[in-house]
Amino acid sequence: MQKTRLGIWVAGVGALYLIVVAWMASWWYVPAYLKVGPQTIVEQGSYGGTTFFALWAISGVLGAILVAVGAAVYSAVGRFRLLILSASSTLLLVWLAIWSASSYQSVLFGIGGGLILICFLASCLDWARTRGQLDGALKTAADLRLAGYVCFFLAAWGLCGLLGAPVFALRPQIAEAFQSSQGAYTMAVKVLVCLVLGWGFMALGQRMERRKHTGVV
Repeated sequence: MQKTRLGIWVAGVGALYLIVVAWMASWWYVPAYLKVGPQTIVEQGSYGGTTFFALWAISGVLGAILVAVGAAVYSAVGRFRLLILSASSTLLLVWLAIWSASSYQSVLFGIGGGLILICFLASCLDWARTRGQLDGALKTAADLRLAGYVCFFLAAWGLCGLLGAPVFALRPQIAEAFQSSQGAYTMAVKVLVCLVLGWGFMALGQRMERRKHTGVV
């Protein structure tokens, strides 16, 4: 019971952090950031100063980690796995906070795209092998997950187009030469729509699975 409550508190703090800082505060903070510039917004107390900037900058990553760790504690994940999750999440947070790239590396993006493709194909293959053994709501949930896989892959493909060819958002000199920057907004919206649909399909499929296994709405 104590672990259950602790998990609820940790996940609740993470969810509140994501909603209030990562999402709601961004509606005010990002326009202010664009208006006054990075140096001013960090220095001026009216914008929260350096502390708020740091809390806002890491809010998405740290909030997601807290929610995941809280969910793991709530579901009574073993200590060893919980330790691995916490340690790897901390390393990820530190890496995202301090690592920076000095130049565009097309090979890195090419390798990353290949790995995404392999994972997508493997997921579809596993789905095809297991769907026939399911029935009813579980089969529908599996179908929704497949739709989620496709949407996430389309979002990744759209990011390739946005950051690389044909928009070249990471290389503005090429975008200017090809006059492709006007397509950035359209491509970004397509990526966003695919991500929203992907998360929606995955969440709905997960809920249907839970209702089937537990009978709880």
